[in-house]
Amino acid sequence: MKNFISFIFMIVFGSAVFAAPYSELTITISENANFFVVIDGNQFNSYAGAVVIPNLINGRHGMDIFKETMTLNGVMTQRLYSGVIDIAPNKKFYGTIDRFGTFIITGTENMVPVYNSGGYGYGYGHGNNYYGNNGHHSDYSHGNNYYKPFGMPNESFNILLSSMRREAFDETRLRMAITAVSISGVTSYQLRELMLMLTFDSNRLKLAKTAYAFVADKGNIFIINDAFVFNSNATEFYKYIGMW
Repeated sequence: MKNFISFIFMIVFGSAVFAAPYSELTITISENANFFVVIDGNQFNSYAGAVVIPNLINGRHGMDIFKETMTLNGVMTQRLYSGVIDIAPNKKFYGTIDRFGTFIITGTENMVPVYNSGGYGYGYGHGNNYYGNNGHHSDYSHGNNYYKPFGMPNESFNILLSSMRREAFDETRLRMAITAVSISGVTSYQLRELMLMLTFDSNRLKLAKTAYAFVADKGNIFIINDAFVFNSNATEFYKYIGMW
């Protein structure tokens, strides 16, 4: 429990120290075609196969992605995606559109303080994404025009898992997981790992329901399917989040 308290302090303190006001979004598509992105009414054109959108403030942004195709009658424009994206500060985001037409964040990098002759600015550190390193990193923020932590780095997540393993009671492990997730956020992969730390499927369902609001990559929530023992609990979860 002492290590768990230290873990909580670390993720809260770390979030406050390294927050920067702006983020950057880089978008690619699977096709070799010109495309452009309209975000908050501003158009950004692709260059060398990617669209880079700098200086995004934290919060929720409306976003549309269009592909341009040359035809005999001129350029045809096709809308590939229309929706919103939640941006947290202090991050460089990488996103793409998958084969189902869903926009997903494939990776992030931290923006960390960098000293130069003019004082401290912000540059990019190296983060992980949820397709590598067991997915122990965050992907989305939760918007609403203020900063919320949005995922655990590997070190913090491993401390949480170790602390939970040392607890004998399932209810205690459940409370520890909910506390950590509500502070730091969680990816779908991390949520699956936390659910598997619990013995009772009813507690796994409680954790999934509570943690869903803090899940960074909600588009990947299907990852937790096999963490449920009973199909009825999986069904109840998806009804709870409005997918079924």
